[in-house]
Amino acid sequence: MAFVEHRFGKTFFEKRGRKRASKAPLIFLHGGPGGHSRFLKDLFFLSDKRQVFIYDQIGGGRSTALSKKFWNIQTFIKELDILVRAWELEHFHLMGVSWGATLALEYFSRSRKSKQIKSLGFQSPMFSAKDWQEDADVLIKKMSKKEQKIIQYCHEIGATDSKVYQDVVSSYYARHVCRNKTASKRMKKVKNGTGNLIYQHMWGASEFWATGTLKDYDGVNKLQSIKIPTLFLCGEHDEARPSTIKRYSELAPISRFFEIKNASHAIMVENSKLMTKKIRCFLKDVENEDLYHSRRN
Repeated sequence: MAFVEHRFGKTFFEKRGRKRASKAPLIFLHGGPGGHSRFLKDLFFLSDKRQVFIYDQIGGGRSTALSKKFWNIQTFIKELDILVRAWELEHFHLMGVSWGATLALEYFSRSRKSKQIKSLGFQSPMFSAKDWQEDADVLIKKMSKKEQKIIQYCHEIGATDSKVYQDVVSSYYARHVCRNKTASKRMKKVKNGTGNLIYQHMWGASEFWATGTLKDYDGVNKLQSIKIPTLFLCGEHDEARPSTIKRYSELAPISRFFEIKNASHAIMVENSKLMTKKIRCFLKDVENEDLYHSRRN
């Protein structure tokens, strides 16, 4: 197991590909906050032409625990800065899923190393807690009246830890977070104690109710200032609804948007073959400078 040790603890990471490969490396950021990279390994199919890096953000997964005072965006930006330096990367492509897309956007906007980034990729991004909540409200209205009442009542009385609420959460997740039952069962078996606490602190009790420190987050206005090629991806049944993600893509000057059919939020475990194909095609066009000459949504 490989780790980078730093001021916040030790970050677990995995990499594939030759260091002297002809193409720029790819760093892919997992979701959360407080998540892990266990289900992103199919990204290593892209390592035939470049190095590919995935890691467990500090506090989650196989990385070490993290003091609560560091449970904020700036910590994860600093951690990524440290990793880029430790991996000795001069230039790289940066992509992320869900909260990982939030982190990628914030890193690009705030880091002194932003000029090293050749392209950005956002899969099912959370760029606005308000938009995320509104998307969830649309999807919740498609659930049964009974399920809608349970959600509303449990939110009102603060009973989000009740069995009846968790059952409804599972129903929502089975439709919009991961539609692959086998993969969903595997995800639930992964122990991630501190990571779950970070998730609750920064986001909330469930995917469709933001009550944590990110509840007022809005990074949408930052999309217009991205002057490098940017890929937007989401699933047909995604909790990050395609109409929202397409709208985001139209704000970025040099962008490409793809909707993955028959998939929800966890595209990498539902249709990793098509997702990696879309990423490969995008990176090829970026490196051939095709995306600078035409915008394709």
